[in-house]
Amino acid sequence: MALEAIKATKMTAEITLAIPTNGVPREGWTPEDACKRLEDRGADVVGLNCARGPKTMLPLLKKIRKKVEVPMAALPVAYRTTVREPTFQSLSDRHCDYIPRDHPFPIALDPFTCNRFEIAEFGKAAYDLGVRYLGVCCGAGPHHIRALAEALGRKPLASRYSPDMSKHYIFGSAKGLRGAKELREHHLHYADQLRHRRGAS
Repeated sequence: MALEAIKATKMTAEITLAIPTNGVPREGWTPEDACKRLEDRGADVVGLNCARGPKTMLPLLKKIRKKVEVPMAALPVAYRTTVREPTFQSLSDRHCDYIPRDHPFPIALDPFTCNRFEIAEFGKAAYDLGVRYLGVCCGAGPHHIRALAEALGRKPLASRYSPDMSKHYIFGSAKGLRGAKELREHHLHYADQLRHRRGAS
């Protein structure tokens, strides 16, 4: 129905699906068959959006890529979903006893948030599959979007906010950091002392 409505306007029809925990869309087709049906009916772009994090979306994208020829889209949630808990709605937190209804979704997902490197790696892997419409859905912060763009060789205006670890007070290596070398050596020496003390006790 949505595809027909979009095509009637003569606009580009980009259709993405959110695949639930059981791995089967509401109509009962596999994700790859659903995307193939959309392609056959005139969708210009097909793919996945929301529900699944990078780890549980990527395997589905591989199957879809084998079935369709139109451009693909991929926008995972920025959460660490797993094979056992493949959607962010299905995540459980065994470390917290007082989440309402014992269910982190939707307002206690903090400990499951992906870091910027995970999103960047997803972007590169999806791009290698031929996915060209890339983004991040629920849970994404500016640093996730920026890391995704940078992983694909882009340099958005917001890249000026990307961390420059060469200026870090401990790990920094940039010239001109006043006292940085001495401070770094001091911290490393202190860390060694702590390790020796722990080993001796």
